[in-house]
Amino acid sequence: MLLRSKEPLLVLADGGVALRRKDGTFCITPPLLSDTIEVFAPLSPRCLLISTSRAHCRARDGLTRKIAAKANAGAAAWCQDAVYRLPSMSWPARLQLADAPLQVRAPSLSAVPAQRPPGPAPAHPKIRHDDLRAVLEQLSEASAYSPPFADPGTGT
Repeated sequence: MLLRSKEPLLVLADGGVALRRKDGTFCITPPLLSDTIEVFAPLSPRCLLISTSRAHCRARDGLTRKIAAKANAGAAAWCQDAVYRLPSMSWPARLQLADAPLQVRAPSLSAVPAQRPPGPAPAHPKIRHDDLRAVLEQLSEASAYSPPFADPGTGT
């Protein structure tokens, strides 16, 4: 949901999006986004995009100081070099930057071939709206994509 406030409440950090765990700590690279993770994406000092399943956040209340404090804590926790605020905005109370930037671990992935025989190829759902189907068919045709700098007369 998109939350707004009349006054600037958010700092913006170079880390972008912050993910808040159920225990209140922040992370940037969880293995999967579970229902307990809140996603804070400050878009401006007055506008916050948030994904949460928790009841503390209601769109009708707008961006409150309490929610802004959580988003600001996430921004400060994951900033690498800079945190920005409007000159007209005072530094948020109790907001502290980490002594050193937090390090993002390199991902470790492993894959093994499936041990069962291949099944049917996945099928896309049927598109019910004729207009949308026509547009998608048009986009999927090879002739719909001309190479850059093509000569209109020759197609090359």
